Amino acid sequence: MSNYRKLQYINDIQKYTLNDDIQDGLVEYFDWALLDIGNYFNVTIGEESPNGNDYSKLRQCTDSRFSSGQAWEGFRSNWVWQSGISFSPSPLVGTNNDVPGISGVYVDGVFYPSDTIGSYAHHVDYYNGRVIFDSPISTSSKVQAEFSYKWVNVVYANSVPWLREIQTDTLEPNSEFYDKEKGDWVIPNEARLQLPAIAIEVVPSRTFKGYQLGGGQWVYTDVLFHCIAEDEITRNKLVDLVSLQSNKQIMMFNSNKIAEANVYPLDYRGSPNAGALRYPDIVDTYPLAKLRISNSIVQNMNMIGPDIFGGIVRFTTEYIGTNI
Repeated sequence: MSNYRKLQYINDIQKYTLNDDIQDGLVEYFDWALLDIGNYFNVTIGEESPNGNDYSKLRQCTDSRFSSGQAWEGFRSNWVWQSGISFSPSPLVGTNNDVPGISGVYVDGVFYPSDTIGSYAHHVDYYNGRVIFDSPISTSSKVQAEFSYKWVNVVYANSVPWLREIQTDTLEPNSEFYDKEKGDWVIPNEARLQLPAIAIEVVPSRTFKGYQLGGGQWVYTDVLFHCIAEDEITRNKLVDLVSLQSNKQIMMFNSNKIAEANVYPLDYRGSPNAGALRYPDIVDTYPLAKLRISNSIVQNMNMIGPDIFGGIVRFTTEYIGTNI
């Protein structure tokens, strides 16, 4: 007999709930699925852009939380740390599973591996695309790194343009990139959104339908995919690749069990934890339920600004709540 005094589905107010699970699952799935079809560019040491700038050269961050000469960032954020990508050529990540991601950093032409100790000990903030030294190094240093950056950024809805500064023309370094007091590079990393991007938002629209005799319900929740790019062709490509996933079934993961086991892939610094779990590992180890995305509708294909194009794809997600 059901307990009339208790809430259905939710038994701990501090835990993740269905909206969180849906959004987390979709962000991680699309981020991984796009990587696996080549959503990245590799940057090698000394590689020059068409305008003659060094793709691999990092600049000093203007972030006041770090001492001068401590934090150095690349021209693109959201670096790849995941290995095992089937697309070729593979992203530039090392083979040390205890320190996932890039193999190290170059300072004035000298290579310092990711497990360096002492003066050039460092960690990598992959989300913001920067190297943080434990202690500041000379501000006149030439800091370089071989890395892979994600081309399309898959982000949560709180990263859509009305909450962040859209940063355009970021596919190669420009003269302002190396001037730490100039241009939109002065804006902190966390306040920039580099394009192209897909921002995923769970909207306040939910319906239910009985699942079976004896209990359970189908739970239908609408989700918006905001597709934003600097040109119409790329915007159309994003809208296509998202909308064509209609009737796709994905696996969600149990965020509560991940939290309880403290096995988040990235730590508070944006660095992978030892043996960090990729999306396939997470859904295999901490599965929650299957989620079906259907009823794809493309809407609001327009220009947000003179060089910013947007489009929205709306899906309905289907989830079976067995304890509702």
